[in-house]
Amino acid sequence: MTSEEIVKKIKENLADIVQNTDLPQGDAVIFVAPDSLQSVAEFLKNDADLKFDYLSDVRGVDYLLEEREPRFEAVYQLYSIDNQHSIRLRVGIEEDNPSVPTVSNLWKGALYPEQELFDMFGINVEGHPTMERLIMPKDWEGFPLRKDYPLTTETVAFSHNRDFKSELVKSKPPTR
Repeated sequence: MTSEEIVKKIKENLADIVQNTDLPQGDAVIFVAPDSLQSVAEFLKNDADLKFDYLSDVRGVDYLLEEREPRFEAVYQLYSIDNQHSIRLRVGIEEDNPSVPTVSNLWKGALYPEQELFDMFGINVEGHPTMERLIMPKDWEGFPLRKDYPLTTETVAFSHNRDFKSELVKSKPPTR
């Protein structure tokens, strides 16, 4: 199936729960709300014509610095091995209570990427069997891939703060 045919089939069957569709550079993309994710994912996997049997990627996006709502998005990349076509599923997630249902019951390959979604962005994945930190230490505070996460706690010396730099060099212990 072509991307246009995939989008058409989804519009015909899921018009009431799919928010929007797009075909950027010829790739099929659908936008859904978090409460519709499970239904859409089941349809995409179980429909005989679509048969998206491989989840290749789950990523988070933080749009804090852009003029758009909602702030977060979970992006699922699906592929049909037999039919050799793909689709991108984009789920907008609100900032107040960022959560999305798990799809690990459909694709076991979602287990670790969904944990990473929680660990790095603070997006709770409801129904996930082991919702805990995966990359960061268990006692880590904050979510490193959020745009409002502080990048450093140390003042960096640049040419515009020469006074700080000279003080830094004076207090530097000798190396030999």
